[in-house]
Amino acid sequence: MTDFLSKLLTWYQSNARDFPFRRTTDPYLIWLSEIIMQQTRIEQGVPYYDKFVRVFPSVYDLAGASEEDVLKQWQGLGYYSRARNLHSTANEVVEKYAGRFPETYDGLRSLKGVGDYTAAAIASVCFGLPHPVVDGNVVRFITRHFGITGPVDKAGVKKEIMEVLLNLMEEVSGLDSGSSATELLRPTSGSLPKPGKPFASSLLRLAFTESSPGGDPASVPDATEPLSTHETSIFATSLLRHFATYTGPGIFNQAMIEFGAMYCVPRNPDCRACIFSDSCYALKHQMVGQLPVKKQQLALKPRYFNYLVINVKGSDGLYFGKRSGNDIWKGLYEFPLIETKEAVSPQKLSSSPEWKKLFGRNKVEMISHTGDTIHILSHQKIITRFYNLEIKKPSETFGTLVRAEKINGLPVARIIEKYFEMYPMTGDSLV
Repeated sequence: MTDFLSKLLTWYQSNARDFPFRRTTDPYLIWLSEIIMQQTRIEQGVPYYDKFVRVFPSVYDLAGASEEDVLKQWQGLGYYSRARNLHSTANEVVEKYAGRFPETYDGLRSLKGVGDYTAAAIASVCFGLPHPVVDGNVVRFITRHFGITGPVDKAGVKKEIMEVLLNLMEEVSGLDSGSSATELLRPTSGSLPKPGKPFASSLLRLAFTESSPGGDPASVPDATEPLSTHETSIFATSLLRHFATYTGPGIFNQAMIEFGAMYCVPRNPDCRACIFSDSCYALKHQMVGQLPVKKQQLALKPRYFNYLVINVKGSDGLYFGKRSGNDIWKGLYEFPLIETKEAVSPQKLSSSPEWKKLFGRNKVEMISHTGDTIHILSHQKIITRFYNLEIKKPSETFGTLVRAEKINGLPVARIIEKYFEMYPMTGDSLV
């Protein structure tokens, strides 16, 4: 596999796209980028990453924010439970780990919302630990090149893919994936190494600065004295972080993802010009279009949302409620909603028990309604229609009346954000 690695890493060096999170090994920034990029294409995710870093520049800033603020910054990415997990994990890192992310795979994996992929990414990029990342790009590249023809959702096939990656990772790093940063540099016998004065002094200063944000550089131990076990541990961690992350597992993982995303693409890859054309199983056996093999996708469950955009005559506000319960978009704001089992006409909606319960004897004027808008989630298809209504008297039954200038500050689902893009509020009416 040495030839494979040589080609891959050489290609990556020349073709890697420049993103802000590829210029850092800060665990907070890598964690943030990984969580965001799981939601969208990388080009679309970068503005969200930049915004989060600007609004929450450190894990302390994110932990100290309100959940509503975090949801507002996340707005448009979907899977809002991940935003809540992001906030929860930031608090855990601050309270349990004094603002420092765990430096082992298992420690990272224990954090809320951090799965195998994210833990492997942080462990490899930030700490140089040999844990492969496995996403759709990697699976596609590996199955095609090495001829893994079984369904990739099966446990045995997942294991086969991981074994290939671990063998490659072993060649890249030569490290034991179960080791911590200090253990990876520990001699097989004897005491911990005592680095030379100039090198140790500079690395220790860097390491102590990183490990103690806001700490006094003058507190760095004097490298002319023998280092304690704790000091040497910090030295070892710094040494691994500043060398292995730039030449080993982290670069390998990023190169695998990048090649799958940019070259070994899902449809119509340019196989004849590919650097692996002489060794690719799928190309040799004319199976590029068939690999990877995936299970049949389940049909999306349709849901019918009828949103009531209620305006009190003479006012400049609209009614909103906050979603709760174990359903999509928890914690986000929305218009009063009537969900039906099928698409219904305006006449049928206005004569439904839900409509009568909501409005009672209140006189309601239906001014207009939109056509159906379809919003696709991972397992659901939301078919939405918005009804522009006007009432004469306000009522708490409809929710909270939010003034026009405050509406933009509410965290809402993308489907409602799109509604305001199409029908912006001007003065006291919707255009």
